[in-house]
Amino acid sequence: MRAPSSSPLRSLSARLALAVTGAVAVALLLLTGLSAWREVERYTAAKREMLRMTAQILAASAAQATSQGDEAAAQSTLRAIAHGRALVYAAVERGEGDILAEQGIGLRLANDIDLDQGSVSPLDLMTTRTLRVTVPIQENARTIGRVVLVSDNRDLAGRIAEVGLTALLAGLLALALGLAVSMGLQRSVTRPLAALARTMDHVRQGHDYTRRAVAGSGEVGALAASFNGLLQAINERDRAIARYGAGLEEEVRLRTHDLIEAKQAADHANAAKSTFLATMSHEIRTPMNGMLVMAELLASADLPPRQQRYAKVIARSGQSLLAIINDILDFAKVEAGRLEVERIPLSPHEVADTVVTLFAERARTAGLDLAALVDARVPRAILGDPVRLGQVLGNFVSNALKFTAAGHVLVRMEMEQEPSGSVLRIAVTDTGIGIPEDRLSGIFTAFTQADQSIARRFGGTGLGLSIAERLIAAMGGRVGVESRLGEGSTFWARIPVEAEEAAEPGLNRAPSVSERIRFGGIGSATATVLASDLRAAGFSLAEAGEAHWFLDAAALLAEGRRPAGARRVIALVPIGDTSGPGLFRAGLADALLRWPLVRAEWRPTLAALAEDAPFALDPAAAEEGPAAALPSFAGTRVLLADDSAVNREVASEALARFGIRDIVCVEDGQAAVEAAAAQRFDLVLMDGSMPVLDGFSAALAIRAREKREGAGRVPIVALTAHVVGDGAETWQSADMDGMLAKPFTLLQLGALLARHLGATHAASEDGAAAEPPASGEAGQSLLDEQTLLNLEELGDRDFIERVLRLYVAQAPKALADLEAALAQDDASAASRAAHSLKSMSANIGAARMMGQAGLIEGTAREGGRAGLAAEASDLQTLLAHTLTALHARLGVSTAEGQDARRNA
Repeated sequence: MRAPSSSPLRSLSARLALAVTGAVAVALLLLTGLSAWREVERYTAAKREMLRMTAQILAASAAQATSQGDEAAAQSTLRAIAHGRALVYAAVERGEGDILAEQGIGLRLANDIDLDQGSVSPLDLMTTRTLRVTVPIQENARTIGRVVLVSDNRDLAGRIAEVGLTALLAGLLALALGLAVSMGLQRSVTRPLAALARTMDHVRQGHDYTRRAVAGSGEVGALAASFNGLLQAINERDRAIARYGAGLEEEVRLRTHDLIEAKQAADHANAAKSTFLATMSHEIRTPMNGMLVMAELLASADLPPRQQRYAKVIARSGQSLLAIINDILDFAKVEAGRLEVERIPLSPHEVADTVVTLFAERARTAGLDLAALVDARVPRAILGDPVRLGQVLGNFVSNALKFTAAGHVLVRMEMEQEPSGSVLRIAVTDTGIGIPEDRLSGIFTAFTQADQSIARRFGGTGLGLSIAERLIAAMGGRVGVESRLGEGSTFWARIPVEAEEAAEPGLNRAPSVSERIRFGGIGSATATVLASDLRAAGFSLAEAGEAHWFLDAAALLAEGRRPAGARRVIALVPIGDTSGPGLFRAGLADALLRWPLVRAEWRPTLAALAEDAPFALDPAAAEEGPAAALPSFAGTRVLLADDSAVNREVASEALARFGIRDIVCVEDGQAAVEAAAAQRFDLVLMDGSMPVLDGFSAALAIRAREKREGAGRVPIVALTAHVVGDGAETWQSADMDGMLAKPFTLLQLGALLARHLGATHAASEDGAAAEPPASGEAGQSLLDEQTLLNLEELGDRDFIERVLRLYVAQAPKALADLEAALAQDDASAASRAAHSLKSMSANIGAARMMGQAGLIEGTAREGGRAGLAAEASDLQTLLAHTLTALHARLGVSTAEGQDARRNA
């Protein structure tokens, strides 16, 4: 293979020689052309001078002959020059232009160059063979004719050839000198460059950076020195790399170890958080199961309207508490990127009504006015996620109520147009404490509040607004806040929406209906909503005189009479207030409106007022109608596996409401496997955490038996409080058919039964929004009064006694199992026994027992041992006090339970 350095060097020598030759050739051509050009100019000047002188001589000689018209004399004069070699034609012409005499070729050329015209282009002279000069013939200063001479330029080519030969000789001499100089340059430049190139090739091919190029003089020497400096720098770099590489492996090992430890710590922290969320959710949902299901069963029972409404409030409060739990789980899902947003038709009016109804009791307790103003341009239905939108609005309202001591909270919904399309703007304005300007930027950060004292004064974790911000972002929108310290705040969200149904048509007041409206005792937010809709319908506010009145029910009742000059009186009755029907029957009010206002009731009332039509029925009375019928699954056989007797009783009662009477209850997974093998069931409801054999292992055992015996597949549904963490997905790996989270509602249970038993899900409750739970101190008192009230509100004394007797029978046994497990140092068994005791205590309202058992369960689950035996021993005294308190509170005998405790 040819050396890569030789070709460039030979090319350099050749280019140098070619450059010298080319330069000489170009110079020669230019010099030759210039010389030829100048020679042609000189030739032209000399030729013109010679021809004019000759012509002037002939003109003088032929003047007399021309004057006399003597042709012979003129010819004689011309013959005197006829033998000149340069002349090819001569003529004497008269003044009229006719030729008197001529000599030469006899035919004049049409393209002769006329030298009399002044400057003549050398290029024209070189391309033309003849030259012409004309001189006038004068006599006594009078022109009588002219002499014309034409000469050829045949001698011009010879003169130009001489010039070219001279230039060629000079060029050859210059070329010789140039090549000589080129050879000298090659010896002084290209050879050192060739040596430098060979050195560079050796370094490149052999990676030998210790070689050095021979340094010369001049620029080439400087280049060689720079190359040697480069090699020196490479040598120093290699030595530095070698030194660094000697300790790099150890440094990488140490850093990798640190990284692994950091990753493990992060994984452990994340796992601990997930475990905490899963445990927290499970432990809260388990006692809520009995409360919510029993509240729903009570609400659907044949009760007087007022008691039925109370039961619905209990159920809604439980759902509100469940929503708080779901908030925390939603935050975890958002952080994990697992939050999904639906896109289904929803009614913005219903969302607003649901939220204000949910927080009505809380607003009334705090003495605040709460209302929702939905702009007339808002469509009846849009595409979106009703649950998430309600969750965002609920978080805004909850936050506003928390930090508002007096005044109102006003919800606004309106449509706006942006270049990208329609936008739904929701805003919640309060008259609360406000937010300092320097705190606004971080108000939507998780676990952040405007001031460190806020949590101590008002409670909360600062999580709700962060969840709202992330939910709105998932919907493609954005959130913001405007606030002035001490004057209140406005939290808003802008969400891109697509209208599904057009906005409702406006209402117009009939001409015969008085337009005057007056308010009395109405809160500012409610008055704003009423005034907006009334003005849109053609009414106007009046300060005095006859008018239609909108009054607070309490104010009207305190007055005891209709206002003077009142045409029609509409009373606003808070939810749960019993004074409304009495006002209606006493004739003090013509119509009742529930407070906070809901559009489903306010719009028909406004329409009746505008048209002077009869008002609809009392909304409070309408609310007290009978509960909707539940679907029936009569004839269905269900296997219910749960280690808690209270949970079995709750689930059995809920199933009974669907017509299911054939229910087989077992207490552990092994018993469930045996029962499933002994007889055929239509459905199996399996708790996940049970003694002997857990529910998931029991499901796998049932599936194995079905496969082994070729039996039909029975639907198995996990009935568990695990909704996050590993336990939330275990039912799938256990080959179960579904999961029903505790606490469940009758609606959810009915949907599950319809899905797995093939029945059509019948109409259920209208899903009215829940009211927030009342705060209690269940963790600090012996009994949870609210739970006991829930049991009493059921109204079935036999059921209450049955549940309580189950508790007083099972609780001592669970406590004995706990003590035995601790005595055998079996943490797993202790955890299960404590869980069972905690679960049944929560459902019966034994708050302190539930708390203590929960602490023991958590410690045992984490592998702790110290102090558990003493704590379990303390539970004996606590259980005795609890049974006595239950006896005193409910009047149910506890003798059976105490006998069971002594036997245990």
